[in-house]
Amino acid sequence: MNKDEFEGKWKQVRGQARQWWGKLTDDDVERVGGKFEQFSGVMQEKYGFTREAASDEFDKRMAQFESAQKHDKNGVNTPNQDIVEGKWKQMRGQARQWWGKLTDDDLDKVAGKAEAITGMLQAKYGFSRAQAESEFNHRVTEYETHEKESNLTK
Repeated sequence: MNKDEFEGKWKQVRGQARQWWGKLTDDDVERVGGKFEQFSGVMQEKYGFTREAASDEFDKRMAQFESAQKHDKNGVNTPNQDIVEGKWKQMRGQARQWWGKLTDDDLDKVAGKAEAITGMLQAKYGFSRAQAESEFNHRVTEYETHEKESNLTK
């Protein structure tokens, strides 16, 4: 990836950077400012990445971001995203029990958005991205199963 590509893509994703990389602060995001050298340095500092690993991580997130953008434009979301966003008011109390380290303010901030929730789980619990996504998917599936069982007994 060349410098211009990185800068352009950074502008697109900077808002999600803190969700993806929970150890980044707002100051870190500002410091990067679309420059790969700064990004690489911050990722080395916060996550112990090599320059190559930082580049690979950024490329992976960009691919996810671009894929999500395409899906959003086509009106397609993962089932878990649809479930959580549509039922967040009902699920919020359960989410507080599942993830006790999340405050009420955290839960208000994520507003049922899957990306935001997994980012918050990374930040609060130190989960890897894969761990956070797995935890999120497990809990949503558990919630849905319980809800279906409750409806069958009514």
